[in-house]
Amino acid sequence: MRFFGFLLLASWALALPTLSAAQKKRTKWDEMDIGSFQAYGLEAQLNGKLWRPALKGLNIKLGPNASVCFDTERLRMAAGWTGGFLKLPTGRDGLEGVPKIIGELTFHTPMTPGWAGPKGEWVELTPPTVKGKDVYSMGPLPRQWAKWRGHYTHGDQVILSYSVGASGVLEHPGFANGIFTRQFEITRSPAKSPMSLLVCEVAGAQGKVKGNVATLEKDGTLTGVAVIGAGVELTTQNGRIIAEMKSLQPTSQFIIGTWSGPKAEVGKLIQFSTTKRQLQKLGDLTQGSKPKWNKPVTTRGRLGLVPGAYVVDTITVPEKNPWNSWIRCSGFDFFKDGTTAAVCSVTGDVWVVSGINQTLKELKWRRYATGLFQPLGLKIVDEQIYVLGRDQITRFHDLNKDGEADFYENFNNDISISNHYHEFCLNLSTDPAGNFYFIKGGNLRQATVPHHGCLVKVTKDGGQLEIVATGHRAPNGMSVGPKGELTSADNEGNWVPASRVNLVKPGGFYGHVHTAHRKTVPTDYDKPLFWLPHQVDNSSGGQVWVTSEKWGPFGGDLLHLSYGKSSLFKVMKEEISGQWQGGAVRFPLRFDSGIMRGRFNKHDGQLYVVGLRVWQSNGARFGAFHRVRYTGKPVHMPTAIKVQKNGLAVTFTNPLDAVTAVDDQNWAIDQWNYQWTGAYGSKMYSIKDPTKVVGDKKPGEFGGDTIPIQSIKLSDDKKTVLIQISGLKPVMQSRIRFDIKAADGTVLKQELFHTINRVPAQ
Repeated sequence: MRFFGFLLLASWALALPTLSAAQKKRTKWDEMDIGSFQAYGLEAQLNGKLWRPALKGLNIKLGPNASVCFDTERLRMAAGWTGGFLKLPTGRDGLEGVPKIIGELTFHTPMTPGWAGPKGEWVELTPPTVKGKDVYSMGPLPRQWAKWRGHYTHGDQVILSYSVGASGVLEHPGFANGIFTRQFEITRSPAKSPMSLLVCEVAGAQGKVKGNVATLEKDGTLTGVAVIGAGVELTTQNGRIIAEMKSLQPTSQFIIGTWSGPKAEVGKLIQFSTTKRQLQKLGDLTQGSKPKWNKPVTTRGRLGLVPGAYVVDTITVPEKNPWNSWIRCSGFDFFKDGTTAAVCSVTGDVWVVSGINQTLKELKWRRYATGLFQPLGLKIVDEQIYVLGRDQITRFHDLNKDGEADFYENFNNDISISNHYHEFCLNLSTDPAGNFYFIKGGNLRQATVPHHGCLVKVTKDGGQLEIVATGHRAPNGMSVGPKGELTSADNEGNWVPASRVNLVKPGGFYGHVHTAHRKTVPTDYDKPLFWLPHQVDNSSGGQVWVTSEKWGPFGGDLLHLSYGKSSLFKVMKEEISGQWQGGAVRFPLRFDSGIMRGRFNKHDGQLYVVGLRVWQSNGARFGAFHRVRYTGKPVHMPTAIKVQKNGLAVTFTNPLDAVTAVDDQNWAIDQWNYQWTGAYGSKMYSIKDPTKVVGDKKPGEFGGDTIPIQSIKLSDDKKTVLIQISGLKPVMQSRIRFDIKAADGTVLKQELFHTINRVPAQ
């Protein structure tokens, strides 16, 4: 992503570049009907150099030949162009890169507020920052200045909704006969304070106003604006055209037209300015319209056939559908009936799937919403769908109850943003009080916006966002427990030597120095609950708490999901003198994609997971939706591990065979540490000689110091193995392997990965 600064906005040389070979590369996005709008950042060429119209843009298709970009942070019409819509990014299956404008720019505005502030000001206290090719936005305009409310859909039309001061604004962009139009419907506040709208800018141009038409002339090209409607006057100021609203009624309608071209063709704008128009009430377009995707897609699920205590059922994703929607499942939740779920796709869609019952024989998928900015979290509260994108949390409203969203409400868009591709906003969870939580990735280097690498909280009413914890790098997931417990996970990289799972405390710092957001550089970090080596989990997903009594012997426990290895882990945790630590063991299950979000269904008590494949995942399919179903058969797995002064106590779900369980030939323990540095990840280092490398990241290969086992005992109930180890010390990573039998003869050949942050004194 690139941005060359505000100075480049001074020219109207607006030719666009020829797309490179990489940009011409076709993806599944090119075949997809993405709808009439797309929320995304945007890139264009201005004066032969790369330019970014908006970081949080709502790009709107006004027909086959014209489009606009509306900046939802600064409530400005950032750009308008003719010739097409967007070329969506191709890097890393569409997640790296920025959409490119297809066609030719007609007008634009700089990245400044679209409306004057309460005191007539145009400059923010914390405006966007430009450094070289990068741009950073600290967040939207203050609410008392202006606030983005969201947008309505009416067929293919989009109606923008926001406030300026205490006045409500509806805006309907359009295009006809070479002129971009903006129809407004403003509900004035009782104070009736003046309102000023920035329409367009041509730096260095000469301005002129005649009646209801204003023009800017530069190098033989005119950019003109006409206003139709009482109470609005046009002025030119320093290369800008400003619309001043001084005498509007309590509810007023008017329309503004923008045109650019050779001076000799200005008659088009003059004709527009004198044409009488009967304006449709925009409020009539905010009640919902006929459904656009009223044809459901039916799939048939598959029940797991591999015998065991847990089996994986498949809620089949409709990879083939009438709109070629590229469904890559990135978040989901259930409605109260338990048989219907909403699923978001990182490609921008939301789907509602029904028929999630015992047999899964007939699953009906309905497209519910489109055009979201890389959604990676979804939560249903009081039967309303909330989706987290990079730009905002969107709350959806189906106004006419036809099964499709009509109003995409901005629940909260306070999150800061830059143009770095890696800073995804991930997960979406609520605590018992109804507050929302999510986590934002970093930019892989020094943080440039306040929320890089932060776990954040949004109040129940959406009115406030605050930072809970810092120091994350690429955190593809988190969770909120039934008592408000917070967890997060991070992926290996600079300052993250291996994947780590954290039990988060407010104010905590979780290792990634670049996103510490502290005045002094940290020299230590809050210890994780446990580490996982690259070979086991190269790219962590989220966590989920077992809130069901119908899912076997793990009620109240924590589970961890691996996106990179398409795996599910049982987490074991303990607290020693205020310090948490624990470990994880993998369930012997297979999934179609890199799983990263989990929910327990209150209706059937089973675990459901979704995931996708983009990069660094061994998943086979682009998207997957699974049920992990407990069959009632005996579960043979470790369920707890406790650190003692001179050893470890590993507890299993069922009694063990008394002979094999205590044979030290059936047990092996290796330990190693990682180095916490700015390098990408870490090799494995000896606990005896911290400079000695004892292992690397090769699949299936581990190093480590072998830990002698002095003796092994079995508890009276035959469920807990007591492994005596002399001189046990804190260590970042233990690998505990065992090949034993349960009392019923079942073979248990597994490995447990464990972290010791503290050894008890007694």
